[in-house]
Parts: sequence; C-alpha cells; structure tokens
Amino acid sequence: MNTTKRNAMSVDIFGTTVTVTFANGKDLAIDTATLSPEIQRMAMMHGIKQKLVDAGAIARNTETGASASIDDKYAAVREVYERLTSPNGTWNKQRGDGGESKSTGGTNNLLIRALMQMTGRDKDYVDQFLSAKTKEQRAALKRNPRVVAIIAELQAAKAGDVDTDALLGELGAEPVEQVANVETGEPMVTPQLAMPVKRRKTPVAA
Repeated sequence: MNTTKRNAMSVDIFGTTVTVTFANGKDLAIDTATLSPEIQRMAMMHGIKQKLVDAGAIARNTETGASASIDDKYAAVREVYERLTSPNGTWNKQRGDGGESKSTGGTNNLLIRALMQMTGRDKDYVDQFLSAKTKEQRAALKRNPRVVAIIAELQAAKAGDVDTDALLGELGAEPVEQVANVETGEPMVTPQLAMPVKRRKTPVAA
C-alpha cells in the first residue's frame, strides 16, 4: 500500500502568470497582466505586506541559536525593507560569491528546492525559514524521508540524459536499484555497485 503523502496544491509563477496546481490534477491560472488596475494595486500591497511579515516570522537568532527576540525580528524585517527600497532594490536576496545563497550556503541548495517543491513557497521564504534554523536542524531536515525522496528526484533530473548504468556496466558493476539512505540523504552504495563482477578464469588444458 502506497502511504506517500502528496501536497494538496503547489504554486508556480511563470512570467506574469500564477498557476495553482491541485493534487487531483486540476489547476487554476491567473495572468496578472489582465487584471484591473485596482486588483493589481491590491495584489502589490498584499505582496509587500506579506514579504515583510514573512521576514519577521523567525523562531531563532541565526547567530546564537537562541529564541528570536523582537529586536531580531525587527532586524530581519529591516533587511528586507532596505533591500526593497534601495535604488537597485531586488525582490529576493542576492547570491554571494560563487553564485551561492549568502544565508544558507551552496550545500543547502537542494534542500531549498526540495522544500519549495514540497510546500509551494517561494525561494526567498524558504531561504529565510532555513536561515532561522540551526545547523543541526537543517541537517535533520535533509534526513527527513519525505525531503530525501524529493532530493533524490532532483538529483536524478540533474543527471540529464547520461546513462550512468551503462557507465557502471563498463566497470563490471551489475545493475541494482538504488535508494536514498534515510540517515544521510545520500544514495546507498551496495556491494554490487562498489565492487566489480568477478569472472572465473577458464582452466588452461594441459
């Protein structure tokens, strides 16, 4: 019996269109460019309000790990406020050196994408959420079976059209089904994949 829990709905944004997709396969799409000026204005106001409120929805100080104080929440909201109102303002936090997120680092990019897919939240919200968590909490999230399954899908998609089973076959590895290790989040390596197939030598006639 399949007990995998599916999300009730997810949200995607492409261009000016927002699409809500439901678990029953149905979806609703709104092209915001076709909305009346009043609705567009209200949507903008709601978006700004939610952006600031979400920034303050932190549970812990990212540096000390202690429960977030009102000053911590203010600082988090002010960071977003200054980014939005600056001359070269951006909606999302900019990436640091090497193109990785400043707040959570490159090692958490897959975790961010997995949580976005699972919850339907945008990157900035998930990034802010993870920033408020300790290193141990983020590591624990990556070991959650539901998250591990999505990360495995993302990693498989990233492999593209390369036939890795064929490449392993060149080394003499027999094809086996790989599953993600729930403890580490990494693909499990079986003895069959780790070791080449041993072939018996043909006896030489005397």
